[in-house]
Amino acid sequence: MFEIKEENIEIHDMGIVLFKNVIPMKEHGYVLDFARSLRSKALKDDFTFINDDLGNPIYAINRSGHRYTLEDVDIACNHIMNFMHEGLDKQYFDFFNACEDVLYQCMLRYVEIFPMMLTCLWWRTQGHIVGYGKGGRFGKHCDNDVNYQPGAEPDQQLAIRNVLGGLIYFNNSVSSFSEVKSNNDYIGGEITFPYAKFTYSPKAGDVLMFPSNYLGTHKVLECKEGERYAYVGYFAQGSNDSSRGINIRQPSEVMDSGQVWMPSIVEDYLRFIKKRHLNADRESLSLLTEAANRPMTSNDTNREIGRV
Repeated sequence: MFEIKEENIEIHDMGIVLFKNVIPMKEHGYVLDFARSLRSKALKDDFTFINDDLGNPIYAINRSGHRYTLEDVDIACNHIMNFMHEGLDKQYFDFFNACEDVLYQCMLRYVEIFPMMLTCLWWRTQGHIVGYGKGGRFGKHCDNDVNYQPGAEPDQQLAIRNVLGGLIYFNNSVSSFSEVKSNNDYIGGEITFPYAKFTYSPKAGDVLMFPSNYLGTHKVLECKEGERYAYVGYFAQGSNDSSRGINIRQPSEVMDSGQVWMPSIVEDYLRFIKKRHLNADRESLSLLTEAANRPMTSNDTNREIGRV
């Protein structure tokens, strides 16, 4: 449905890759109206407020199990999840399924740039919409941080498994009122990567991918006017651990922002490379595919050496 053009790919430091003009958002303006209509519900669903003995809220806990001060709740982004339900208009199903496909295709191209990442990608967390209102921002963090402190092991550890994140931007960031061309534009809301010394002002239809670990540390600057919307998904590794919020299932037609195995990722990548490098020499192909062609696996080795 959407096309990734080679001339629109920018590779930056610390594994940051920008895929420009992937989705023609002018043709899909209805998505922003849809996101706005859901954001008010997300404001209520994102946080559980904890009260003191007098019933006054003292802090809040978000979906991921992180504690927020009341001041931080007011500026936090809103996670709009589980909106793909029976009865939803087909145009939304088609659009968000296409977003999933785009993130997967961008991931394959990303792995071509960093081939040894392939065996670190086992499953994906289906995407969801992220919205910021006026004043919204997000402090410095990386996407596999679960706020661990020695002696305070976090209950929810899903994010620990994240390897690669992808963002599809739905509307444009501008720097001043004079640059506003549409009521969908917003002022500010840039994403900045301090270790890479790179700052990006989101543009509608762009896809941004970067490592989920500390090298991809980033923050979102204040959205000074308007509302900022994007679609975010993650590619991850590791086994099921329901006690820590990690519940991976086989692929299906269901889209609920859950975790889904990628059983065909190696075959998909090899097919992708073969198509893109029809005339490549053997050495070049070997470097691109060495992670996919390992001769042995490591499953069931505990049994073989008598550990179980």
